[in-house]
Amino acid sequence: MRRTLTAMTIFALSFGVIGCAEMRHKAGIDYARNVSWPQPFRSADSESVIAPFEVMRDNGWRENNTIGSGLFSSQNALSDAGMIKVQWIATQAPQNQRIVYVKTGGSEQETSARLESVQLAVSQMIPSGPLPQILVTEIEPATSSGAYQTLVHRALIKTTPTPRLGKFSGVNAPTQQTVAPNAGGSN
Repeated sequence: MRRTLTAMTIFALSFGVIGCAEMRHKAGIDYARNVSWPQPFRSADSESVIAPFEVMRDNGWRENNTIGSGLFSSQNALSDAGMIKVQWIATQAPQNQRIVYVKTGGSEQETSARLESVQLAVSQMIPSGPLPQILVTEIEPATSSGAYQTLVHRALIKTTPTPRLGKFSGVNAPTQQTVAPNAGGSN
């Protein structure tokens, strides 16, 4: 009985020492977290703020790089304007945004014809090297007619006032010190 009691006492003491060491370790971790408090969480906060803007930027590039229905002929071949846009995307867009999005047609055959037309145009523009991705999208980019844009531009020009300098007053008139020597006299 005495041996059992001694063994139980040793077991309890050793468990207490181990538990105490574990508790000290956890307290040390908590202290270190409290001392360095804002730093570990700043990157997560930054990511949560930046993420929506990255999505908006990518959506803007997708809309800009979409070859819409208006850039295809009735036979689903690229028009001249469509060729120019594909050329710009393939050569001028930032390297990570060189993705051509093709608006789907009314049927699978129309979509296939559009894809084939864009792939042919891209392969003619870039005969060697990596080609930009060509993806299909359901989203039609926002566009307006050239006639409408011309009316808006002309209305803007008509309503823009002519530039004028304000009249000089005693406050903003040049003083004798600001006038260059011999500026007022004739030679």
